[in-house]
Amino acid sequence: MTERVEQAMELFERISKALRAAGMAELPTSPSEELSLYGMDSLMMVLSVAALEKEFSLRISGHEFSEEYFRDLDALAGWMRRLGAS
Repeated sequence: MTERVEQAMELFERISKALRAAGMAELPTSPSEELSLYGMDSLMMVLSVAALEKEFSLRISGHEFSEEYFRDLDALAGWMRRLGAS
């Protein structure tokens, strides 16, 4: 496995850990599956932001937040990368 693939897998694992900590009981098996099918709603988004901040030691301000980032794991991973998560 390449280093890039390993980093991507680790990022997905950490995002999944944060989502479970926020209260999502089940997570998608594919990064492109819609999170709404697994219970992602507005309350879960807020709880997830707090869990993602903790997991990645980030501060996420309101102007950085968008509902579109919670479409699927791919979108969340892209957002976390833009915020500086590694």
